[in-house]
Amino acid sequence: LGAMGSDDPSARIRVVRKRKANRRCFDCRARAPQYLCLEYATFVCTNCAGVHRGFGRRVKSITMSSFSDREADLAEGGGNARAKMVWLGKWKKGKTPPSLGDDESRRSHITLK
Repeated sequence: LGAMGSDDPSARIRVVRKRKANRRCFDCRARAPQYLCLEYATFVCTNCAGVHRGFGRRVKSITMSSFSDREADLAEGGGNARAKMVWLGKWKKGKTPPSLGDDESRRSHITLK
């Protein structure tokens, strides 16, 4: 059994996504992210998933993909809260991400992190 008490890696991913920090996209804060960026073990929205794919990062749909035990372990040990400590540790508190209304702004913001 995995750390979350289930044999099914996809079910384990869905449990991890329910954590408070994972209920919003790591990159743009959109609600209910539907993808897992495997390189960073972060939960991201459809638009940000597309940007990550454009950078050659592996991104999988939480509801439409199957996951391996290794990928579930990665998500359980990662997630948006952990990524925030690692990738945004020096981000100034209170400073919000730039407007992410267009793909170029989104791409620039993701690159800066």
